[in-house]
Amino acid sequence: MPSQQQTLEGFSPETVDLAREQSANLDKLQTLETKTPTQRRLIDQLRTDLQQFERSAIRTANSLEQQGDWHGAEQVLTGAARILPASEALLTARQQLAERRRLREARVRMELEIHRGEQLLKDTETYRRLRQLKGPGVLTWLELKNFQRKRRASAESLQEHAELAMTRQDYSLAQHALTIAKGLYGDDLQQDEDQREQLARNLARANQALRQHKRKTTIASQKKDSRTQTAEKKDLQIPIANLEKALAAGDLINARNQLAHIQEMSPQHPQLPSLQKQFQTQLNSRVETAIKRGNDLYSQGNIERALHVWHDARVLDPNNLELQSNIARAEKVLQNLRALSTP
Repeated sequence: MPSQQQTLEGFSPETVDLAREQSANLDKLQTLETKTPTQRRLIDQLRTDLQQFERSAIRTANSLEQQGDWHGAEQVLTGAARILPASEALLTARQQLAERRRLREARVRMELEIHRGEQLLKDTETYRRLRQLKGPGVLTWLELKNFQRKRRASAESLQEHAELAMTRQDYSLAQHALTIAKGLYGDDLQQDEDQREQLARNLARANQALRQHKRKTTIASQKKDSRTQTAEKKDLQIPIANLEKALAAGDLINARNQLAHIQEMSPQHPQLPSLQKQFQTQLNSRVETAIKRGNDLYSQGNIERALHVWHDARVLDPNNLELQSNIARAEKVLQNLRALSTP
């Protein structure tokens, strides 16, 4: 059974042992003053294999981090660094993980303090309503003093958390914390001018940063939309050219397919209404001509040819009610004629 030192989450004991052995072999080969061509090739191969192990370790740690297993991610990088102590990539990955973990912990602790502050605000409102119902004696002097102390301590803690959040540019959370802190201070701010001004400055700073962020986000979104529209126009140049060619040739089936593709790719394309109108005009003209031609043939007693003309038109406009009615009538007449001619 492998020892604790030989295990590494996400890797088999054999893979860990092989990486350790390859690392030791590489160290030995690199100490040689002169190296044969074979040894140089072996060094290159060992480096490639160990770099692959290194990348696998970082990917595994990132995956564990995404799952919320920060300790597991740290253990993987630490274990891999023991095997490859000279790896700058692993050192950087460990430092970055530690920084992300520190920031995440700060945010979680702040969220916990916000939760406590919100609960104290609810308690404050509940006590206020009780005093309205039963008078000022709902809490004893000592209970009231302890509650006020808790409320002020929570407000001060939220202010500290908010200032730290602003240093890491987490302005939304800072604004939330400061708003709760303001509510917790309540009337105390009227007697504490310094606290009131500091709180107002921090709130103004957070609000301004959020407005700037919103403005930048809007501009970036507009630029992205513009780039997307430009790309869509470029991607649709060929389908539009094919559609125009199909319309010029009277190939309405191909034109319909190209039009559907353009509509699916870019429903708001500026040329779409004009192209749709051109297609519909040609379609209406073609179908009206076919209906008239079929009616003429039908009147002349050439029912089968009339039916053929109407069938071709129905391929172009399957929902045309006049075509459907004419076809049904002609097919019924042909059916009756065949029945009469049958001995």
